[in-house]
Amino acid sequence: MSGTQVFVLVNILGGISVLSSYAICIALYPESRAALWGGVEGSWKTIFTVSMLPAAIGYIAFCFSVISKYADVFSDFLGTYTLGIICAFFLISATFWMPATIAYIKTQQPLWWFVTVSSLWITALSLVSLTVVVFYIYIAKDTSLFHKYLVLTGLTYITLHCLVLDGIIWVSKFPKFNL
Repeated sequence: MSGTQVFVLVNILGGISVLSSYAICIALYPESRAALWGGVEGSWKTIFTVSMLPAAIGYIAFCFSVISKYADVFSDFLGTYTLGIICAFFLISATFWMPATIAYIKTQQPLWWFVTVSSLWITALSLVSLTVVVFYIYIAKDTSLFHKYLVLTGLTYITLHCLVLDGIIWVSKFPKFNL
């Protein structure tokens, strides 16, 4: 398989996995919906909710750019599957967040809190890695200025969303039980 095919496959399967884990958890544990917000309430809840849309659009813009125009740019620099591997870490860890959080809410076991926080930090650090790699490659290569700004802005936004809102603010506001 080519690097582009692996990248597409990782993002399709990973995207389905993330969205499915959320849908299944919300469907099976409707009583936990409010608890999933933790201590995020009021204007913070609005900020989180509104921020999810540009974060998703930013990642989709990145994927579209890589698939349609610049897959060879990344393959030449890093190796054929590097982007797919980094994206797999991001999507797999994002898949674990909601099930682990619900397990923590239900059992109050510290192990589930560790898995929850670890999944958020692996997600954020994968995105930081992806953003740094893409930044250096796009700066070094002669790519369209529009695509540079589109991709880097999109990746930076989703990275900041996952790192600051999820990894720092959500974690700090979430009520911890018996830790």
